[in-house]
Amino acid sequence: MKDTYDFVVIGGGINGLCAASYLAKCGQSVAVFESRNEVGGNCDTEELGPPGFRYNLHASGICTWISPAFEELELEEKFGLEMICGHWGAFKPFRDGTILCVHNYDFEKTIQSFALHSKKDAETYRKLGAYFEDKISEFFHHFLYVIPNPASFAKCAEIASGAPGMPSNWGDMTAYHLADHWFESDKLKSFLFDNMLQFGMDPWIKGVGSIGLVVFLFYGVGVNGGTCRGGSHLVPHSLYRSLLHYGGEVYQACPVKKIIIENGEAKGIILGEEGVYGDRRIQAKKAVISDLTPIPTFKWLVGEENLSPEVNMAVGMYDYEGQVLFTNFWALDEPLNFKGYEWTDKNLDPSFRKEAYDFNFGMEDPGDFTRLMHCYARGELPDPPIVTGGCFLYSNIDPTQAPPGKATAMTWADVPYNIRRWGNRKLNGPESWDDVREEYADRIEDLLAEYAPNIKTAKIHRYAHTPLDITRRNQSQLSGTWSGGPCWTHQFYHNRPFPGCGAPRTPIKNLYITEVSFARSTLLSQGYCTAVAVAEDFGFRDQPWWNVRGLDPYIRWCKRNGRQWRMSF
Repeated sequence: MKDTYDFVVIGGGINGLCAASYLAKCGQSVAVFESRNEVGGNCDTEELGPPGFRYNLHASGICTWISPAFEELELEEKFGLEMICGHWGAFKPFRDGTILCVHNYDFEKTIQSFALHSKKDAETYRKLGAYFEDKISEFFHHFLYVIPNPASFAKCAEIASGAPGMPSNWGDMTAYHLADHWFESDKLKSFLFDNMLQFGMDPWIKGVGSIGLVVFLFYGVGVNGGTCRGGSHLVPHSLYRSLLHYGGEVYQACPVKKIIIENGEAKGIILGEEGVYGDRRIQAKKAVISDLTPIPTFKWLVGEENLSPEVNMAVGMYDYEGQVLFTNFWALDEPLNFKGYEWTDKNLDPSFRKEAYDFNFGMEDPGDFTRLMHCYARGELPDPPIVTGGCFLYSNIDPTQAPPGKATAMTWADVPYNIRRWGNRKLNGPESWDDVREEYADRIEDLLAEYAPNIKTAKIHRYAHTPLDITRRNQSQLSGTWSGGPCWTHQFYHNRPFPGCGAPRTPIKNLYITEVSFARSTLLSQGYCTAVAVAEDFGFRDQPWWNVRGLDPYIRWCKRNGRQWRMSF
């Protein structure tokens, strides 16, 4: 370890590693300091039950192949990031025995699936796809991989405004308004709302909901979540290898206790005495980058004494609780057998059951989603559970994540963190999670059994992971958040983490933060945009290899793997 680097990165999460890897590839000296013994917090894969069953404790719908970093950092080509997905993708089972699903690269097959539920909606969807076919990469790139600013948002809005049947006032609509305008099937609407919530965007918020609906119209050919061979932790491993290859350094078990601020400028960090290198000062010749969320970054490390009253107030008002998940993991003696598989065998494709991966269940009417909004406001534990955070059948597409002949499954249910009631029972806030953990896990399992009855007979082991457990494992994820905080209007896109911050730049000179745009995820939007801002500010953005557009890496991955990505017919 040296005493001075060009750039110091606090936190070895995937977006911190991503930003650091870009800077290192540009020839800068970079060091990452991670408090845990392992990089990649919130992108973990562990054996928490019987040997051989791999549980992905957080990130699960892996979307890294959409990011420019997938190619620019050579994550697949050189550093071992082997991505996997089936031909069919996300699906939603219904109590009537039907299933609505999308195809991962063939838009025509998605339309065929939708037509089984509504021919009118399928035709509307076809028209939307035809419009977005030659615009979807540009749209996704501006939304995800351009530093958020009013001009980049205006570009996304310009593209969206030209969509067939798009109302002129769509920016003043919720996702409910826009979905009702376009579609008639409640099944399709609820499927789209599931996907929005799965990526941290609430359908009931004006503006946020409507742009979110446009983004997740194209779940499958657009935003697409697969898995990695062996589990999600392969993502940080590949980023770690990339960073080391390009000359960066990583120090684990090295918590940071303070950012050094001199005359309003970030100058370096002070390590915590409990870390393996003790109480040590590390200088940053150019800048400090924080991969922590806003309150740990500004309140704990910068210190209120170094913030203006306005910034202190804005950071103190940052909301973490709108996106919180309760997790069930199962080790299974056989794959889940959904009642709807008989319907897909007959009406869609018999191979679907072998590739089913990403699903949500239980919320079948668009009106059901407003119940979640009320539960957040009241601190009420949803009952029946609201399982719309994303659920995954890992071993269906990657058999290495379970012993031969066995299977795994995971569900994410949306819940408040600060739970105050469950029906007529009074609860005592976050500490009550330890008391209700297994009982609530039972309620989710019972709901799942309505759709896949063999969950009861196939279960070998179950592990319940509460929102309190998430914060215990990663203190930067306050209030049990998975996303870094919800996408409320005042902390979304160029207002994130708070209006006037200018993230990834901050009010502190030469301090950058990865809390950018919207939910933290394996899309690596936050790490990518932070790297762009730093490289622009310090004059090394112009690199011949730094020119990939978002989504294009996935389209090229499909081609390399014999899959014809298409939105044309």
